[in-house]
Amino acid sequence: MISGEDRDEAEVPLVGEEVEIEAVEGQDEEDREDYEPEEADRNLLLEDDLLVNITKKSDIEWRHTPFTPVNTTWESPAPAPEPPEPLTPYDYFKQYVPSEMFQLMTTMTNIYAEQKAVKGYKHATISEIEALVGLHMAMGVLGLPRVRMYWSSSINIGLFRDTLSRDRFFQLRSNLHVVNNNERPSDNTDVFYKVRPLYDSIRKRCLELPLEEDLSIDEQIVPFRGKLSVLQYIKGKPEPWGVKVYFLCGKSGIGYDFLIYQGATTELSEQRKMVLGHGAAVVTHLCQRIQTPSHKLFFDNFFTTYNVLEVLAEKKIHAAGTARVCRFAKPPLKTDKEMKKKGRGSHDEVRSRDGKVVLVKWFDNRSVVLASNFVGVGDEDEVERWEQKEGRFLKIKRPEVVKKYNQAMGGVDKLDQLISLYRIAIRSRKWPLRMITHAFDVAVVNSWLEYRGDEERQGTRPQQIMDLLDFKMNVAEALVRVGKPHALRKRGRPSSSNTPSPCTSPTPHDEPAKKRRAMEQRPIQEVQTDMLDHMPNYDEKKEATRCKLPGCSGKTHVYCDKCKVHFCFVSQRNCFKDAHRK
Repeated sequence: MISGEDRDEAEVPLVGEEVEIEAVEGQDEEDREDYEPEEADRNLLLEDDLLVNITKKSDIEWRHTPFTPVNTTWESPAPAPEPPEPLTPYDYFKQYVPSEMFQLMTTMTNIYAEQKAVKGYKHATISEIEALVGLHMAMGVLGLPRVRMYWSSSINIGLFRDTLSRDRFFQLRSNLHVVNNNERPSDNTDVFYKVRPLYDSIRKRCLELPLEEDLSIDEQIVPFRGKLSVLQYIKGKPEPWGVKVYFLCGKSGIGYDFLIYQGATTELSEQRKMVLGHGAAVVTHLCQRIQTPSHKLFFDNFFTTYNVLEVLAEKKIHAAGTARVCRFAKPPLKTDKEMKKKGRGSHDEVRSRDGKVVLVKWFDNRSVVLASNFVGVGDEDEVERWEQKEGRFLKIKRPEVVKKYNQAMGGVDKLDQLISLYRIAIRSRKWPLRMITHAFDVAVVNSWLEYRGDEERQGTRPQQIMDLLDFKMNVAEALVRVGKPHALRKRGRPSSSNTPSPCTSPTPHDEPAKKRRAMEQRPIQEVQTDMLDHMPNYDEKKEATRCKLPGCSGKTHVYCDKCKVHFCFVSQRNCFKDAHRK
């Protein structure tokens, strides 16, 4: 087992652990372990007009000679210019899903409701669609077992009860659309055309981000068990059933590009699939994102072939991954039995005749094979392993390629882990709803990782950086309240809970045994400065409350009806006006 200090916090399966070959339902013919490229055309023309001569499997020869490591010096890109004003969580999120996308969703939702002639449907506004998304994000954080409980009078969650009624929430969600179904092209082959504009918007922002040095490619599963023609099952995943998405991620977990799998119509070059196979074609497709040399790319045995390492070497991309030996023309590696006799930490290394590709077999508690085009055994280090028979820790040698793989391979799994922490919970058999909510989860996590990276580069103290929970709730509150009028108390039977408002004093019979000072809840910056429906009101307290504008020490009875925060409003000073301006 890999020691705790060698693991990424995403808890990914690393080299030295039990490695399973993934079983995929509906796997394409070119994904077979013994796949051999077509004889017709072995010259692969890449996107940048680079012609690569693909080696035939029968022409691959191996030598038991040390591999010469490739120079991997990487120059980090110049940092992006800082914005004139610090970005808020809402600003980061809007770079992935701008207001134009919410306007499109509003229009298409109304069109769909008209087409279905939904009884009692009132045209939705962009504010309602933004609030619908924000409430779903809050549900992912709060995690109540039943949706209707968020409107329960016994729980009394103001964010839900003061924003949308329960019936309106369900009405909007059941009609939520991103495209007009009647405008589907007759020659359409895109399985996910119903959600494509939303994913294109997120991908557009991902393509604008500067790349890290260490990258990885892996599969992500969008959990879903309804009816869908391209539904996949991948053994070993936390959610094995669902929609498969190939992701290119950095070591930090931030996504830089992705490709949704949809069977034979997946957006891959037919030439690449014919020459390289499906897994390797995915790698070369996502590598179009990599425009500068000397990046390090890692992937698992589903993607690793001899030819893909050749292609990446021509593009000056240093790549490594676990390998299935049957794809590498019978390399003369030592058998498991021979390596077991040598003991844990033993290794065997062979390189191709042209010196471009190296295979390293390493024996820990079991053997594992890695292929690379830039490093082999290299500079070995030592790691601790628990020896069951002797009842103590042993130090064993580890090849350099294994070390680099373990340190950088967990990007996609880390992204998955962060999404799963506060995933938008939705029980629906409609795959578009599941894909829409997943898109917003990806946008929030990616924007948080982008925000955290910017704060760390600016030297912000870790205690002052928002964690993912605070960040997501901040975005949810902004979607619900920014630019929306103050919600008045709704008609109907009063709540069974007689909780006093923050600006009224409790009655004597409601007074707790131990009196506590009432705390005012500060709104997020976007709500306080949205210049909409901020009206002054007068409280009924006996004593005035301290003004909350920084630098003011006055006391007042005036508070904002929307923000529920006290500000001075007198002839000598107008803190109320100053507080609501940017």
